[in-house]
Amino acid sequence: MSAKHHSGSRPDSRARSRVSDGQIFRILAESVHGCGVYSVDPDGHVAGWNQGMERLTGYPAAEIIGRHYGCFFTPEEQQAGKPQKALRTAAQNGSFDDECWMLRKDGSRFWAGSSLTAIRNSKHKLIGFARVTQDLSERMQARDALHHANAQLAKEIRKCHASERHLADSQRSLREVSLRLLRAQDEERRRIGRELHDTVAQYLAMLKMHLESVDLSPGRPASQMAAQIAQCARLADDSLKEVRTASHLMYPPTLEDLGLKSAIPWYLDGFSRRSGIHTTLEIDADFPRLENGVEVALFRVLQESLTNVHRHSGSNRALIRLYMRRGRVTLEIQDAGKGMPAELLEHTCKDWLGAQGVGLRGMRERMHQLGGDLLITSDQHGTQVRAVVPVEAAVAASQ
Repeated sequence: MSAKHHSGSRPDSRARSRVSDGQIFRILAESVHGCGVYSVDPDGHVAGWNQGMERLTGYPAAEIIGRHYGCFFTPEEQQAGKPQKALRTAAQNGSFDDECWMLRKDGSRFWAGSSLTAIRNSKHKLIGFARVTQDLSERMQARDALHHANAQLAKEIRKCHASERHLADSQRSLREVSLRLLRAQDEERRRIGRELHDTVAQYLAMLKMHLESVDLSPGRPASQMAAQIAQCARLADDSLKEVRTASHLMYPPTLEDLGLKSAIPWYLDGFSRRSGIHTTLEIDADFPRLENGVEVALFRVLQESLTNVHRHSGSNRALIRLYMRRGRVTLEIQDAGKGMPAELLEHTCKDWLGAQGVGLRGMRERMHQLGGDLLITSDQHGTQVRAVVPVEAAVAASQ
């Protein structure tokens, strides 16, 4: 009887100790903290659901069990067939890990990290999948913030490098300009020294010789003495004119006293006499006085340009225009010479040095400091230099 009882009690004990696969899943799913865990059947329909998934998605188990897990994917990924691809990959490889946007019940999105694992029975038959999901939105935001910070840092580094290159270019340009100014000063000094030696010094030497030859002995005819003294006076007067011309060219007092409108005709008169080049001046009758620095800069552009016309263009005439239009003061110097070849124009604009020393490159930089520009165009019909300055920077303050 006891044996009979023993044999009859064995099935009851196995029944009491047996736990279903669903119970095992629920026990494991609820033991996972900070993640959502759910299971799906081989076709992708939700079969198990833990509280973590309810917190992540807003779906209670009663509303989601039996629905296809593709409802958590975005419409774009659903249309691309990603839910089915994930199931196939997990079935083939055993698992499929991914990060993507997931949808909540209310339609909002969160960035999720998921691991989809295939579940097989003892006969290796696929009976479903388990998916562990974690909300990585904060991590993604931190990563995006880091990427943004890195991008901003890279941008700032590029700006710093650009600034360093610009500074290096500016320093190199400054050194070049400084060297050009030193060379220009030497050239100007040589020019002045040559002019003084060839004119004033010769006049003074002749004056000295004539003064030494004056015969003041008693009985000498007064007319002879007067003629010698008159010749000495002419030599002294010629010397004085040459000194005045040199000083006026360096800084004409007419420019400071009467302005550009009066200084330009004075300069053109002397330039035509010295060079033989006919000049024509067109200037507005009501052209106003300008700020002193602007007038000096424009006058130097005129000097440099006409020096180049005389030395290089081969032109026998030059047209000068000075006018104020549309908020700008413009000085134009146009010759009818052979012009400059196109391939040399840019280089010439940078390296052109005239008799006044600083050259047109320095004049362009001076125009830039005044908020204006210096433009040079040239073809087979001649060359035009145009200096432009904004009116607000050019017009002198009212008295």
